[in-house]
Amino acid sequence: MTTGRVEAGKVEDFEDNSMTPIEVAGHEVLLIFQDGRFYALEDRCTHDNGILHDGELLDGAVKCGRHGAKFDLETGRPTLPAVKKIRLYDTAVENGKVIVSYQEN
Repeated sequence: MTTGRVEAGKVEDFEDNSMTPIEVAGHEVLLIFQDGRFYALEDRCTHDNGILHDGELLDGAVKCGRHGAKFDLETGRPTLPAVKKIRLYDTAVENGKVIVSYQEN
């Protein structure tokens, strides 16, 4: 298993209620800053592979712009038409920098 950490930027680089696409270990990841917290999840909808950063940030969820599936930022749980949870990544703030951690089999 491979594990790693990627520095996504400084905390002040991100506005509240922002969605920023980044790359983490070759994966398209969406970094969200909402209500003082960072979240990171795959940037592709599990329903139809739509790009989530083209969608809408809701309170505690991101909504895919293609067919309206929503993904909970805390759990990754979807709403229809998606049925598969989205992959989440751990985030941390260290010395004013946003860190995204990953694991791969």
